Amino acid sequence: MTAKAFLVTLAAGMLAGCATADTEMTMTAPEAQSRPNIIVIMADDLGYGDLSSYGAELIKTPNIDRLATEGVKMTSFYAGAAVCTPSRAALMTGRYPIRTGAQHVFRAQFDDGMEPGEVTLAEMLGEAGYATGMVGKWHLGHQLEHWPTNQGFDDFYGVAYSNDMFPFDLFDGTKRIESPVDQTTLTARYADAAVDFIEQNADDPFFLYYAESITHIPLFHPPANSGRSEAGTYGDVVETIDDAVGDILDTLERLEIEDNTLIFFTSDNGPWFEGSSGDLRDRKGGTYLGGFQVPMLVRWPDRLPAGSETSEMAMSIDLLPTIAAATGATAPTDRTIDGRDILPVLEAGAETPHDVLFFFDGNDIVAARNADYRLVVKAFYRNYPVEFRNNPYLKWLEPLLFDMKIDPAERYSMASRNPEVVAELLEKITEMTEATAELHREPNPMMPPPGALHGPQFGDE
Repeated sequence: MTAKAFLVTLAAGMLAGCATADTEMTMTAPEAQSRPNIIVIMADDLGYGDLSSYGAELIKTPNIDRLATEGVKMTSFYAGAAVCTPSRAALMTGRYPIRTGAQHVFRAQFDDGMEPGEVTLAEMLGEAGYATGMVGKWHLGHQLEHWPTNQGFDDFYGVAYSNDMFPFDLFDGTKRIESPVDQTTLTARYADAAVDFIEQNADDPFFLYYAESITHIPLFHPPANSGRSEAGTYGDVVETIDDAVGDILDTLERLEIEDNTLIFFTSDNGPWFEGSSGDLRDRKGGTYLGGFQVPMLVRWPDRLPAGSETSEMAMSIDLLPTIAAATGATAPTDRTIDGRDILPVLEAGAETPHDVLFFFDGNDIVAARNADYRLVVKAFYRNYPVEFRNNPYLKWLEPLLFDMKIDPAERYSMASRNPEVVAELLEKITEMTEATAELHREPNPMMPPPGALHGPQFGDE
């Protein structure tokens, strides 16, 4: 037995009797040899209605749709934020982004980053003996202390932030290997790097985080894919992502490890200037569901029923505790974990483990949802924030309460008919607002200070 295998087996045995009461999770520790591989695939700015499995008519995504026909489709799954940095922080840590110091978008001309002391999915799984690799867009800080290889990833092949930021360079580990990136070939190279990582680690449990750079604008795809879809350049880009997912699925099948590989496919927020929110109201950056609700497809042939669907509410904060439960890894117990284990929802159609979910915009809670209703307390009009409560100028504005069972498109408020629900959710919002008040941070300005350096200041050795 190798040293690594011994440590994995020892860790699994120690975990068998452990519980994480602080995070209200129930965990079982699978035998080391049967622990699933984990793959998390996150698209960028892909809308709820942009996959054919979610109703897209002009875009064909047969490979991604396989995850629906062979796994579980979630229809009330939410990103941790309606913009990229905080959404990614929520997924990586299982915590609302305000707790991580990453509640605002990080920009190339500033040195912010997610708090280095946060425990990421990669760190949690690495401690449990998993090989950890990341391909794609990080956007949680571009200084060395925040870099993926200092946040639990053994391997990193990707970019520091969004593709509309400068300089947009490609890194292998901490080495800059292309400046600027040829984005027409980037998805294909991401797919190749993902396949290489899987092949190199197929004999032991591995965790792959594949974070696409598209469909964030500007849009790029291989010239050969031009005109491929009926949805313009945007559709061609989505179908390019589908090709990459197909490469990953084909590799798992070829290596005969697909049955014990747990795959999550999602997006970091709703669509931006193009793309579809389906029938949902609003888009990226908004406070209605079109900004937050995203596709979530989960496949694990050994455990999850094929072709099933659930409308139970969940959020990207749930991935960390769910993956902990699936692998026997130990989730952090020294801090608040806001996510919950949703394996029972995926396996057996159980009810959501959440009493309430909060929707953050920077420091502010803009909405809250329980099993039946979603209360919106802040929105935007012509880029102006509009508070629906305690508004000194528009005292007649009231919070909007939407019935998720009959009106998931959030068209008609039922607040006047359900004042007790409004009061209950407002109380929950007040409690969470007070609990996180000391964590507020001001966002950096759009324009950099004079002489500011842009992007990672390393990697040229």
